[in-house]
Amino acid sequence: MVGSFRPGVSIKSVTGTSALLINSSSKLVSCYSVVGSCKPAYMVDPNLNLYRVNPKDGSLLNTDGVFEIQALGKNGAEVFLKKGKVFQGGNWKHLHAMLSIEAGEEILYVGDHLYSDVLRSKRTLGWRSAFIMPELEDEMRVFHANKGILKQIVQLLKLRDELSTFHDHIQMTGSADGTGTLALIEEDDAKIKATLTVLAEQWHSAFHPVWGAMFNAGYQDSRFAYFVQNYACLYTSRATNLGLSFASRSFRTTSEMLPHDKMIADAGTEFVEFDPWADLDA
Repeated sequence: MVGSFRPGVSIKSVTGTSALLINSSSKLVSCYSVVGSCKPAYMVDPNLNLYRVNPKDGSLLNTDGVFEIQALGKNGAEVFLKKGKVFQGGNWKHLHAMLSIEAGEEILYVGDHLYSDVLRSKRTLGWRSAFIMPELEDEMRVFHANKGILKQIVQLLKLRDELSTFHDHIQMTGSADGTGTLALIEEDDAKIKATLTVLAEQWHSAFHPVWGAMFNAGYQDSRFAYFVQNYACLYTSRATNLGLSFASRSFRTTSEMLPHDKMIADAGTEFVEFDPWADLDA
């Protein structure tokens, strides 16, 4: 697993059972394994003890953890790992010491559990996080196959907004034939709403007949989508996908827009600046 957020720096990639130290040339510098890490306690309890495991018979040997590494001098982490690279238990302080890092942002933590991996490592330690989501490939495949339905939904939702705006305009201006026009608008809106109900059912059932799309709840993002977007620095379907990028690769955020920004950016929107209250006062 490799990843990079700043070119030319070493990135420490961590999973629930192993830690890899990879330099900017994608060369594996160091590797060690931890079993029985007791996530998420590993990330919140600084008092958990670290034991060295003898791979031959499975016996455990006490260590003094961070204190032992510090006592070994300048290259304490390297000397400490030469004694053995399989451990049990411990906590995030041991990890930082063995990888010789000071800031959590130097770690790319790879995990498949949204709470114990992504949320906890991000909130508590400030680690960079990569969320592994095996379902993502199927979600993308179904999304692509049903883009036509989604396009219809987006167009009809936009049409309902335009009808609502027209409805408000007629009520404010108080035109003579307004009553009949308002009735027609409400009739059209009801038809559009009924069509949207059918389309939304088709859209969600295409993903799963009961649960629907993982990333949508109705027409909005689901809570799952919210946490993935806000807490996972990266997300992908397989950890091996990270191997397709060099360690010098920088992953950048995409531009985000609020609803009013999206409305102005829409090619069909005409921006006109005026005072809506001036006409009413007149």
